Amino acid sequence: MSTEPEHDNSHRARVAGGAGFAFLGRLGALVEAVSVIVFTWVYGASTFGLFAVLWSYIKVSTAFSDLAMTTALQRFVPKADDHEANLVAGHAIKLSFLVSTFLAIAGFLAAPAFAGFISAADADAEKLVTVIRIYVWVLPFWTMVEVATAAIRARRTFGPEIRVRIFYEQGLRLIAAVAFGMLGYMTYGLFLAHLVSVVLAAGLALRLVAKHYNLKAVLSAPLTGPLAKEMRSYGTSVMPANTIKKLFSEFPVMFLNFLLPGAAGAAAGGYYAVARKIASALQAVRMTFEYVMAPLAAEKDGHGDRAALHDMYAYATRLSICLALPFGGALVLARHDILATMDPEFQAAAAAIAILCLGRVIEAATGPSSAIVEMLGHRLLPAINGLAGLAALLGLGVWLIPQYGVTGAAIAAATGLNVTALLGLLEGHFLFKLWPYDRQIARPLFVAMLTTGALMALVPVSAKWPAPVGIIAAIAGFAFAFLIIVRLGLSHDDAEALGKLGTVKKRKAA
Repeated sequence: MSTEPEHDNSHRARVAGGAGFAFLGRLGALVEAVSVIVFTWVYGASTFGLFAVLWSYIKVSTAFSDLAMTTALQRFVPKADDHEANLVAGHAIKLSFLVSTFLAIAGFLAAPAFAGFISAADADAEKLVTVIRIYVWVLPFWTMVEVATAAIRARRTFGPEIRVRIFYEQGLRLIAAVAFGMLGYMTYGLFLAHLVSVVLAAGLALRLVAKHYNLKAVLSAPLTGPLAKEMRSYGTSVMPANTIKKLFSEFPVMFLNFLLPGAAGAAAGGYYAVARKIASALQAVRMTFEYVMAPLAAEKDGHGDRAALHDMYAYATRLSICLALPFGGALVLARHDILATMDPEFQAAAAAIAILCLGRVIEAATGPSSAIVEMLGHRLLPAINGLAGLAALLGLGVWLIPQYGVTGAAIAAATGLNVTALLGLLEGHFLFKLWPYDRQIARPLFVAMLTTGALMALVPVSAKWPAPVGIIAAIAGFAFAFLIIVRLGLSHDDAEALGKLGTVKKRKAA
């Protein structure tokens, strides 16, 4: 029988319940990975690579266009009453949409100059200015999706955005891209499809806002006043950290495209984008707990409940490690089968997948430390951490990319993101006296390492397996590993907080 306080389990249940929904949302990366395969079939490596590069520029641009309102919402809404929460959401949505629209207009006008920095195949290069002028309008609507769904998460509701981000935005993009390709729009198709899907997703995101806020009050929220000023001040202070986060993910694609000329640059960006998309399924583990812990940390800190915050932090970290280890092993095991669905040249991404997966596993072992620092720490800390990691990424990238290409970019990215993660972990310990590791982590970590070791033992021979044996083995292996971890690794209280997923442990305890 557990001797842990009963209220601890309720806190863990909030973390696990929210994480379950958020994890499904982050698994949109799997849907996007499938889309990537289809896009390479329909449009080829060079055009897909151009799409990956321009999409990277859009995502980096949102770090400026949203003015960190996605983070500000997690800090302000949980502490606000309903009236003030409407004002916070309204200011965030309206301000970010205005700024992103202004940036889109600037990008439209500067398209000829911007095209000079982009490598593309000859068939795409002559249409590049028009492509940029079409695609730049994704920026305001994607910013709307990002900020509006962040407003929903700030209400500690983690499920509704799944429909917007996966079933509508990504699903419609896939359908539309295939349709445009079949109609012969071999350069414009991907970009038009994405624009259509994002516009629809933005409208649906606003519908979600209307369900969780007073939409009339949101739309009439003032852009001036003390609250708006405080939000802008906070957003401006954390915006560099948010920008750096996006650069970690997107800069290698942009860097490869810039360093290599013509079709080679476009294709290299595409190869890395494929590796990143596959490994980003693993990133879902850590990002899931960061999404959940950000508003919960702000809430518990606002109530002065440090004991609950520490327990949630430790629990989230235990789950993060236990999921990331076998998940990473499964992805590495499945990578050859995944790449076999594409053209043979995409095998260049195999080593990069393994490196990025290893980097994401190490990052996941630090738990949601970055979210803790963002919510509790000085506003400059996330930016400082991010700059240190970005400096490592840039330094290694300049050294390794010219010689090792996509593999060098993966090494640089994995190193940089872990410099940032480890700094956040240490700051949480020394500045806020929060340390997520205790004796409760020993057994689940040991079991997770054993099950992952069994998966990794199959990797050396997996390259010789005919498809889809590798994928089947990876899925079955991960499912089996998860059940073993729940049954033999997690304590009864940890498993019970998982709800239905913990029933295996409950039956054993009974």
